[in-house]
Amino acid sequence: MDRKEFLGAVGIGTTAILYSVCFNGCKPLDNVTNPTTDTTHGTDLTINLDDSANAALKTNGGYIVKDGIIIARTLSGTFLAVSAACTHQGTSVEYQGNNNRFHCPNHGSNFATDGSVINGPASTPLKSYNTSLNGSLLRITN
Repeated sequence: MDRKEFLGAVGIGTTAILYSVCFNGCKPLDNVTNPTTDTTHGTDLTINLDDSANAALKTNGGYIVKDGIIIARTLSGTFLAVSAACTHQGTSVEYQGNNNRFHCPNHGSNFATDGSVINGPASTPLKSYNTSLNGSLLRITN
């Protein structure tokens, strides 16, 4: 293969790859839902507590954020789940186990364990989710 044939083959291959990436990026995302804002589909998320990525939930007071939901384990061992985005400006909230609340580090809003506003500037509660534990599987639903 001479240089001209090689460069032609590389050009065709590169064009095919770019074409594929471009058109895959343009197709609709029918199977993707945002559990914190999607009201047409129910939320059904299962967390395996034995998975090392979820290790923080093995400890009372620990929390993780998954798919736009903050999942926390209280100091008494119960599980909570609320939307992770502060309703004031969308900053990710944190769970403060010692204070038994969700806290927004951006402007200081605090939310109760049911998502209700304790103090602002946020004035809208966080969406709250149901949790149920079956063995090592924690299920989060609307």
